[in-house]
Amino acid sequence: MTRILSVLVGVFMMLTFSCSKSNNNPSGDNNNNQTGGGGGGGTTPTYYFTFKANGVQQDFKAMTLIKDDPNNIKQLYLVGQKNDKELPNLLFTLNYKAPGWVDGLSYVLDENDFVNFAEYKTPAELVFKSKSAPASPTTGLRIKFDKIILPMGQYASGTFSGTLQLEESLNTVVITEGKFKCQFLN
Repeated sequence: MTRILSVLVGVFMMLTFSCSKSNNNPSGDNNNNQTGGGGGGGTTPTYYFTFKANGVQQDFKAMTLIKDDPNNIKQLYLVGQKNDKELPNLLFTLNYKAPGWVDGLSYVLDENDFVNFAEYKTPAELVFKSKSAPASPTTGLRIKFDKIILPMGQYASGTFSGTLQLEESLNTVVITEGKFKCQFLN
């Protein structure tokens, strides 16, 4: 538990001090580079983290993707935040599972999964959790990795959607149209 807490503190510190990545085209395409404008002919990496929370579009400008151990990955932490200092934020903590960190890897996060989870914190500091969402075909949060590029390129992209719930009540938040493409920071 201490290790997880220290890693989470590190994640949030890195999120706070990392540079923001924004997306000019969150189309969900998996191209690692996009041709830059202005006649320079250069390429600019395109990273994004976007979804709808109860139908309201959330385009996050600060995002972090961290491995617990770059040489022997047992956990990934994926964090999206409105900007470096502003809520809301969405945190995924995902543990290694077969077949490994490969394209197509997916998770169903709900009350049955105590080691992988998602938390959505609103501007009012309400925390909706996957561990509070009942296990059923229509609840919980699903995340699927379309691409995981290790070690060259160092990014992951995918989609997510589902329902998270407050622990204190039956209030839920519905996450739809979630997509991300984030660069690993380590």
